[in-house]
Amino acid sequence: MNNIYSKHTLFIRNILIYRTPRYPSGTDFRTMYRKMILTLLACCLALPLLAQRQGVKNIPYIDQRRLHWGFLLGVNTGDLRIEHSGKNTLFVESPGVNPAFVVGLMGDLALTEHLNLRCTPQLCFQSRELRFRDISTDATRTQTLKTNYLSLPVSLKIATHRVNNYRPYMLFGASVDYDLAHEKEEPLVFNHTDVGIHTAIGCDFYLPFFKFCPELRFNLGLLDMADHKRKGLKDTSLMPYTDAVSSAKNKSISLIFYFE
Repeated sequence: MNNIYSKHTLFIRNILIYRTPRYPSGTDFRTMYRKMILTLLACCLALPLLAQRQGVKNIPYIDQRRLHWGFLLGVNTGDLRIEHSGKNTLFVESPGVNPAFVVGLMGDLALTEHLNLRCTPQLCFQSRELRFRDISTDATRTQTLKTNYLSLPVSLKIATHRVNNYRPYMLFGASVDYDLAHEKEEPLVFNHTDVGIHTAIGCDFYLPFFKFCPELRFNLGLLDMADHKRKGLKDTSLMPYTDAVSSAKNKSISLIFYFE
């Protein structure tokens, strides 16, 4: 039992001193996020063992408040689901997954003992690389796609009973995203607005003075973000790059830390 408590104490300490690292090129972010998922699931599965020993509850009345406020910090890895039109010999891909920084606010309304309505307006600063290849000549071209998304997710949070100072939960919701950055003279241009759905798993940690909540979120965009009309395009030689894409939709994984 002592080993279990020491492992959880070390896990919380590592989260609290978290800093966004500088990743070397070639880092396998998919493997990294699989490890994060397994770590979070392991913590949730260990809660029944911890429940066998009742400890002192920190901030015992915080969940009795109907309205909660807080802020969030996190990292996001975004990618594109690209479908090709076959109109020409150009092939488009997003070869790498670059981490992005997320910052925002949190408002949480308690509907029932186990159900909450959560709104988390946030800003996401991201840079992605697109690679174009002409399969007939093997010529290549790259484009750096910089996006600054203002996002408004609304979610339903379903939580279990509190066990000592832990409370795992699941979350489902939808969001509207607006890109504040927009460049016209690029091979591929994206629309400003996207609509997406998301699901997440997380756990509330009740610390002595506040509640700390790490959450792993999966986001899926529903709209085709590629601007196929290209109004105002001056360099018409860029149009074949747009014609090569049938649709381009967002997808991402976020690791978010809430402080309530």
